[in-house]
Amino acid sequence: MGDNQISDLKMKGLKFQYWFTALSAIPLGLAIVLFPEWTRKTLRWKEQDRFIMGISGSVYFAFGTLSLLGLKDPVKWSPILLLQFLYKVTWMAGVVAVMARRGELDMRSSALLVSGYAAMIAGDIWAVPWGYLLGGRDPSE
Repeated sequence: MGDNQISDLKMKGLKFQYWFTALSAIPLGLAIVLFPEWTRKTLRWKEQDRFIMGISGSVYFAFGTLSLLGLKDPVKWSPILLLQFLYKVTWMAGVVAVMARRGELDMRSSALLVSGYAAMIAGDIWAVPWGYLLGGRDPSE
């Protein structure tokens, strides 16, 4: 299915999500991988395992880089947005919500990441061509 079968508004939403991801995830991923202590201190994150933090940074960088491909063919690369939607929703429900319920969530050190993820989740809900990805339907539906 070609891009001509998706509405202009949906196409703009897809492209916005790719830009949003690329412009936020590439720099954050590189900063985490190349300058982990500086990034942690700058973003006021608590002490973390550098090995696991490096995995996160690498994944952010990969999502951002793949999002650049989405700008060329937004519908074809939309599984990238689906994958990032799923990991962010899982993190919000399985980590953030659980920590908040236990009184363990320090919003001083997590507000930027939580609010950024919430914005990206909302954007993905609106922009992702769900029918096309999950049911093989025309992306304009």
